[in-house]
Parts: sequence; C-alpha cells; structure tokens
Amino acid sequence: MTPKVAPTTARWRLTIAALAACVTTWLAIAPVEAFLPSPPFDVSMDVSPDGTGNRVTVRVEARPALAKAAVPEAFDLYVVQLQGFQVAVFLTTSGVWSPTPVSVQRGLFASGLAPIAVGWTDRRFGSMHVMVIGARTATDPLVRSNWLFRPILRVVPLRARQADDPQSSEALMIIGLLGGLSAIAVGIVLRLPRRGRPRDDPRRGPTTGGEDGVAV
Repeated sequence: MTPKVAPTTARWRLTIAALAACVTTWLAIAPVEAFLPSPPFDVSMDVSPDGTGNRVTVRVEARPALAKAAVPEAFDLYVVQLQGFQVAVFLTTSGVWSPTPVSVQRGLFASGLAPIAVGWTDRRFGSMHVMVIGARTATDPLVRSNWLFRPILRVVPLRARQADDPQSSEALMIIGLLGGLSAIAVGIVLRLPRRGRPRDDPRRGPTTGGEDGVAV
C-alpha cells in the first residue's frame, strides 16, 4: 500500500517547492531583466473561494504611459506556473494547464491592448508562483532571447477551507475540552466556600452555646 501523506506535510512540501521555484526563476531572469524594457501591461491576481478550492483569475491591463514607448512588434502572452526546478506548465484559454507552451492571446500589440482575463480553479492550498511572459509571436516562450519585456512574477496564495485543515478540527476539540474543564473548575470553586464556611462568624458573635454558659 502507498503511505498517505498528511495534508499539513503536503502543504509544507508545496510551499517549499514553490519557494525554491521562485528563487531559481529569479536567479535565472535577474540578468535578463537588466536588458529588457518594462512590460507595457500590468498584471493582477484575484483569488476567491470556489466550492472546495479557489478560483484564481489573472487580469492583464495596458499601461498607456509605457505602451507608447514600447517596440511596435507583435507578441504572444503566456501565463506560466512554476512547479519546481526547470518545470513549468502553461495556462490555456479553457482554464487547464498544459505541459507544452500554449499562449492565452496571440498577435498582441502594446498599443491598443484590450484587457485580458483568464483563470482556473485550484483544489490545492498553500502558494504558487505564476509568471506572465510577453514573447515574440510563434517563438518558444522559455527561451529568454524571445522575450520582448521583463516577465512579471506573482505569488498566488491558495487558501484552504477550515473543514479541509485537520489542525482546525483538532484546535476546536482542544478548545472545547478546555472550556469544559474550566466550567467544572469554576463550579468546584464556587461550592467550596459554602461547605467550608465556619458556623461562627467572629464579626457577628457566637451563634451556638458552649460550656462557658454564653447565651444564645
């Protein structure tokens, strides 16, 4: 039988792998960024709950100030997910990931660039790194010499539902037990003074008779 990996362990592995991919990619593209112009578009990420996972939407919008100075050359737009060392998959227009290079839009120009929105639903939780690349039309987007602009790297946080996180249920159980024990302890403390209260109150005087003939 194949041993099962705890969700918490899997989440940590995914986070570490994503971080390693981010560092590796940054080291790879840092020298190239110094020689490439800024992209004539901006990228934003929207993450929202969707059933048992998250709906992630990538929005690309033109930056008019930079679009005017951009090279008037057509480019293809790629949304790439980094999964580790030298491993990447490409988002398609239908919202699935492909191991082969697929663009979300082709033949774009910086001038007159219309807003673009593509997305997918992800059942995992943790974080992932997504890079948006503008490469020359009909070229390999993984070859850096084909890039027309500096690539944009974004970190996408994938949130888990409370019911999917085993630590949440354990925490709720512990809190419930502690609450019950606290209620029992409070009840014991409140009952002890009644049982241990002396029958004679020195501030009010004796209330019972004794051998010295003190009156009641």
